[in-house]
Amino acid sequence: MPVREYHTLTPAAFAGEICYFFIPMSSNSESIPPAETLGSGTAPSVGATERAAPPRRFGNARLALGAMFWIAYVLTDSVNLFPHARFGVQPWSPHAALAVALITYGGPAYAPVVLLAVLTGWTLAPGSHLGVASILAAIGLTATYCGAGLGLRRWSHWGGAEVRPRDVHVLLLIALAAAIVGAAFDALRLIAAPELEAAALPVLFLRLFIANLLGLVALTPVLLQWAAGCWRPQVARVGASVAVRDTVIFITVVGALLVLVFGLRLLDEFRMSYLLFLPMIVVAMRYGLLGAATAIPLVQLGLLGALTTIGTRPATAFEFQLLMLTLAISTLYLGALSDERQRSSDRIAEHERNLRERSHALAEAQRIASTAELAAALAHDLSQPLSALGTYARASQVLAERGEAEHEKLVQTLEQILQESTRAGQYLRRMREFFRTGSMREERVDVARLFDSIHAHLRDRLVRADIQWRTTIEPGLPPVCADAVQIGAVLGNLVANACDALADRLTWRQIHLKAFCVPGSNCSTVRILVEDTGPGVPAELRNRLFTPLVTSKPNGMGLGLALSRSITERQGGRLWFDADREMTTFCLDLRAHA
Repeated sequence: MPVREYHTLTPAAFAGEICYFFIPMSSNSESIPPAETLGSGTAPSVGATERAAPPRRFGNARLALGAMFWIAYVLTDSVNLFPHARFGVQPWSPHAALAVALITYGGPAYAPVVLLAVLTGWTLAPGSHLGVASILAAIGLTATYCGAGLGLRRWSHWGGAEVRPRDVHVLLLIALAAAIVGAAFDALRLIAAPELEAAALPVLFLRLFIANLLGLVALTPVLLQWAAGCWRPQVARVGASVAVRDTVIFITVVGALLVLVFGLRLLDEFRMSYLLFLPMIVVAMRYGLLGAATAIPLVQLGLLGALTTIGTRPATAFEFQLLMLTLAISTLYLGALSDERQRSSDRIAEHERNLRERSHALAEAQRIASTAELAAALAHDLSQPLSALGTYARASQVLAERGEAEHEKLVQTLEQILQESTRAGQYLRRMREFFRTGSMREERVDVARLFDSIHAHLRDRLVRADIQWRTTIEPGLPPVCADAVQIGAVLGNLVANACDALADRLTWRQIHLKAFCVPGSNCSTVRILVEDTGPGVPAELRNRLFTPLVTSKPNGMGLGLALSRSITERQGGRLWFDADREMTTFCLDLRAHA
């Protein structure tokens, strides 16, 4: 049996071993290879210097992303802008944001890479010595970053395109918690230093906390926004050339302000630094959260560069970082609110577009319905004139066959044919104009003349059916304001229905038309009653009397009353059935002519 060799591992090598074994196992994007592939072949020797490539379950893209993160983390962790800072604590910790953004974007599969990066960064730190406490602190710090990243994945939309103000709340709360816990683990690494005094622990913890919090707030949003591809719709909205132009203008303005504040030093630098809010507000309002998130690290880099150039003490630099933290939080909220406003505007525009489309569809449906209604109206109301024309034509034929003896009656019959054809043509033109344009003619219609025209039109039918015709008009009744042809068709339809109802009645047959001013209306409304002595309307039909296709006639279409009410209401009138009267009564209210 081969003898296993044991040798001492450095912390970096130990982290490498962990990364080798855990990266494939933690990846949940692909399945574990079959057992036969793992069990085939010759097992490698324990002491071999070359190890076989791990299974390709992690993917080349993820390996490349992990490698880029490791390089970026180590580089940002090793940057020392303030060499004289106590214990090497810098005012800004961007590497924390890199780790949280990686976990948020890629998931917990990158936890070993984060641990490797933390250990590598601490190993490369000047004067560092890694012990058990440092390794435990690195594991705890990695767990903190993973918890923060998974929290953002679970409780926010930072990995997507629509980030709302609520997601900024979540980011700040998670960043605050991660900064506190991360500062504790960072302090645990430094607590073993012999030069660290107990009285310096609160100051050390506060600086670590500020550095971590500012790193998370200033850099995490831009990493997640760009990783999610949020720049594409913004560039498409304003155009690539405009976006580049605005970026150049922003960098120029910020640079000029930094020179004004820290170069010329006309006034106190700290107070003058609030001028940086102006370009940040403009960018946040114009480009939303993506612009705000991109502008924050640019301003942060410019501010750190200015502080480094003028030789600011680390303690003073931390004061400026508090100002930068305020600026970053304010700008993030402005950007999120700007995006929310833009989304609301887009939703309103979309709703308006849908309303316009539905309105167009409704107008089209109304046009089709109007066409159908016109066809139904013509089919219903032209049936009587056409029937009369046929009757008069047959009578004219009979009279013509009798010779000169019936010449006078023949002329009268031909005049009636002319009147009926004229009436039908006039009705057709008015109805076509009404259904095409929705307009109608408002004429001064005398009620007495209206009654006479209805009587003249139906005189022969009344005589043949032996129906008594009566009219009662209130003295001094004003004329009505309506379309004479359409109202004549409505009233004629009511009288024709009365004739149909009286056709089978063996006793007294009478149709009585009454017209009077509606009481209490100051004679602004004229009411016309059409009464007949017929059997009345069946009780089961009264509630549906004006519904299309409802009729009690064996050969009826059920359209007359529905069309009559529609025409009446479009002219500002009212048509209804009065079931409380002894006789069958239909009531028609019309506006009196001024």
